[in-house]
Amino acid sequence: MTGGGQVRRTTGGGPVRSTTDGKPVRSTTDGGTDTPYALAAYSHRHLLRLSPAAGDHPAAEELEADVRSWATGRGLSAPGDDGLARRRIGRLVGRCMPGAPVAVARLTARYLAWVFHFDDTVAEHADRLAVHRASDPPGILLSGRLPDGAPACAHLTSLVSVHEAIVAAGGTALLPLLADGLRRYVENCARETPWRATGTPPTLAEYLAQRVHTSGGHPMYLHLLAPGMPGGRDPQTYPQTSPPTAPPTGPPTAPLTAPLTGLAELAFLIGGLANDLLGHAAEQRRGDPVNAVTVLAHEYGLPVPEAYRAVVVLHAGHQHRFDAACAGLLADATLPAAQRRFVHAVMGWVAGSAAAVEPYWHQLLATEPTQGTG
Repeated sequence: MTGGGQVRRTTGGGPVRSTTDGKPVRSTTDGGTDTPYALAAYSHRHLLRLSPAAGDHPAAEELEADVRSWATGRGLSAPGDDGLARRRIGRLVGRCMPGAPVAVARLTARYLAWVFHFDDTVAEHADRLAVHRASDPPGILLSGRLPDGAPACAHLTSLVSVHEAIVAAGGTALLPLLADGLRRYVENCARETPWRATGTPPTLAEYLAQRVHTSGGHPMYLHLLAPGMPGGRDPQTYPQTSPPTAPPTGPPTAPLTAPLTGLAELAFLIGGLANDLLGHAAEQRRGDPVNAVTVLAHEYGLPVPEAYRAVVVLHAGHQHRFDAACAGLLADATLPAAQRRFVHAVMGWVAGSAAAVEPYWHQLLATEPTQGTG
């Protein structure tokens, strides 16, 4: 999931061997023990190597203040609630979209805050998820209306607000794509319910297929509201005022193609695997089987530390596959300018989303600063 909850103390997790004096010790690798915390330090270094700190949006502080105010005003966050403060969603979106218009980044931050809050409070609870699914959140996002009999809860009413903001930004044509992303997210969250109920992990193939969607990355498509993106209008037709006082009038740009959608979904998977690595300590403590590490350990009969390091390699493999796909698309001289902009936007999303793991890391350090985290 996108959320990870409170990082809590767990016991060690490696194979135990005996020394000559009979005392058990845990195997060590990479300069530390095989506790969840040492493994987290290992993956943290890996993630920083692959995605060094990205630049920030000039309006990052404004984005952060706005998303907290919006979430509180919509009932998604109570005053003093540290959930949003810990996630720093405005700063995260600023890292992922450093060149986006402020209005686009602001709207993305608000919708991403909705997804994160839904993930933390609803998605992993079968009863709550069933109640919300009955009200059809994707349909609300698409239409901007609550169905008859739907509860006026914060999650559903704030989706109406998101719909209205997208329409006001000229994104009516984008609503079906976003609603489909939300539908896939909610449906795949529901598919996790029996795995949690039985404590049995899915197969690796099943897990990777659904992790694309449960990573909650589809708000990235709001980047398509920026000038010159696929399906929009040529940026040269925008009024030369800041912000524009009227919509562009020129011809539409090239549409979003299947290869570009595939690139975005690969980006979502990369983010999900990074989240799994840093969130594994908390999920192992809760006994949650829906994590790439637990899935891989179950499928191949690996001790947890070995499975953890294998997921680090799996993450790197997908990252290199993503880099190669981007390079191939950008090397195509016939690629329309709008699609080229989108490729760069997805690359920026992946580079910036490395900031999403930092809240996990700092929470882990604050909770267990002496557990070999480096």
